[in-house]
Amino acid sequence: MNRSRPNKITFRLSDTELQELRERIKQSGFNEQQFLIRAVFSRKMIEKETLQELIFHLRKIGVNCNQIAKSCNSGNVAFETDRIDQVITTLEYTCQSLRRLV
Repeated sequence: MNRSRPNKITFRLSDTELQELRERIKQSGFNEQQFLIRAVFSRKMIEKETLQELIFHLRKIGVNCNQIAKSCNSGNVAFETDRIDQVITTLEYTCQSLRRLV
């Protein structure tokens, strides 16, 4: 038993997931413990609510883009410029939020 790390955690994987994990560990050059510790602690955890909120905004942007495209295809391009600018601004903000998370 490792005296500096006396606690043990286990979890279940499918055969496919286990094979993928073993391949990633092998490619990394680390042993299993080193790989898992680095994988868990080297990145910030994205809270589920934050991720759901970003997904909601991305879907909303997609709906707006589809509505704008439909309107433009109907010949209303001149009327959609403000909405296009608004969607671009919202998309830029959402992308910046995503970049901060990863």
